[in-house]
Amino acid sequence: MAESKADTPQVTAVAEGLHRSLSKLFSILRRGEISGGTKTGELTLAQLSILITLLDRGPIRMTELAAHERVRTPTTTVAIRRLEKIGLVKRSRDPSDLRAVLVDITEEGLASHRESLANRHAALAVMLSELSQEDLDTLTRALEPLERLAAYGAAGTATDDGADCPLDCG
Repeated sequence: MAESKADTPQVTAVAEGLHRSLSKLFSILRRGEISGGTKTGELTLAQLSILITLLDRGPIRMTELAAHERVRTPTTTVAIRRLEKIGLVKRSRDPSDLRAVLVDITEEGLASHRESLANRHAALAVMLSELSQEDLDTLTRALEPLERLAAYGAAGTATDDGADCPLDCG
């Protein structure tokens, strides 16, 4: 049986290393503090993700939000209830179907989103400032393929002909 491109030793090693490194970085960001006391913000990564989705998609139904976030609707409902309680999102009836609820970000939510992102960017900048120029150049070159991977993952699987694949799927 022919070895697929995904089964090559290099691809496997990169996948394992990337997963390990990203897991550690996300853990640092999730905890909310970088060594040296730099705060990344009060929002959790899950809450920040919801706010980003609401910014990108505007008012959205709870079921659509859950699908986009890749969680169950009850999980989204709990998260929205918490965000609503602190004034970052608001719920309203869908004018096209009064049984459905739309969720949208508030002005306070927008401000909190901006602050949280700025804090996370600053925290990452502190960490990046410890790297050599060569390492920074390497990371800069890696950003484009990482963005393609993120776009591919967000889109799901490519079509059989690879037409919708942002990677080199052909």
